[in-house]
Amino acid sequence: MRITLKDIAEKCNVSISTVSRVLNDEATSLSEDERMQIINTAKELGYRVKKKTEKNQKKSEIKIGCVLNRMKSKYEDPYFSGIIYGVERELIEQDRILHFTYDIRDVVQGNIGEMFPKNENIGVLCIGPIDHASLEKLSGHVKFMMSVGAEPDLNIDKVTVNFKQGSMMVVDHLVECGHREIAFIGGRSPFDMPLEKEQRFLGFQMAMAKHNMPVNPDWIEDGRFDINGGYEAMKKILSQKSIPTAVYTASDRMAYGAYKAIQEMGLSIPDDIAVASFDDIDMSEFVNPPLTTVRVHKEELGRTAARLMIQRMEGTLPLPLLCYLPIELIVRESSGSIYNKIRHPAS
Repeated sequence: MRITLKDIAEKCNVSISTVSRVLNDEATSLSEDERMQIINTAKELGYRVKKKTEKNQKKSEIKIGCVLNRMKSKYEDPYFSGIIYGVERELIEQDRILHFTYDIRDVVQGNIGEMFPKNENIGVLCIGPIDHASLEKLSGHVKFMMSVGAEPDLNIDKVTVNFKQGSMMVVDHLVECGHREIAFIGGRSPFDMPLEKEQRFLGFQMAMAKHNMPVNPDWIEDGRFDINGGYEAMKKILSQKSIPTAVYTASDRMAYGAYKAIQEMGLSIPDDIAVASFDDIDMSEFVNPPLTTVRVHKEELGRTAARLMIQRMEGTLPLPLLCYLPIELIVRESSGSIYNKIRHPAS
């Protein structure tokens, strides 16, 4: 079995970055006994400490980190935390470490020159939607940048999914189930990009037009991509004179809020209102009823981005990159069935 820095770190009860620094003979605050414990543990486990050839020296100089659209996402949002987990796992498996994680606001408002010294070989993975002006400012200080899970209008590498296609898959499925009155709960970006320009909403519009179905403005709400926002948005939709037979939410967390609003009104999912969503975070299989949603392979997004960033920084990825990972619609009970009759069955 291949021994990694993580195995040594766990054995010595230290961080992976500490192990990396010791084995690369870099300065640390450890005592000599602590340094020798790490070195001896590495030898006992069979870890091969590579000699510092020019190639290995170049490898050790590469620093890769993440910049997030909202730091709280790392801890609170399973979608973004899944991507970051994938980044960290891929780096560990390649005997590297994640050097930093910053909030984009701290970057643009702080001393960006100190955060990203121009004499260092730094690669930045921009996780989630980040506004154009901030990305441009960052690109002036960082040679290697990659957008992960978004598709900004900037000439940088991108690893993402086709949000428009996913939305069309959802609407097609709901239409197949017999629905023609479909609401949409989406969200503006953290940087005030209007909901109407967000990729999932654009896909929703395209699919509705494809099926010759009108988009009812009374059934379009901003759920802010969180549970409370989804709850409030669904309450507004249910307060209208007429209500839809189905709702598509642009994230699973907003769907959970919509569930609560629907059930508080005494309505049943999916018999009164079907629900479908986007993300497929772990909890979605276990809510009641289980949620129909577009599966995004979040860990693989992070892993792919980290892998390609390393290739870019090592010079083995010569061309500009736009990489779409596959998505799939996971059909569960919340959207009903194509064999079920909806509230207004055809006679």
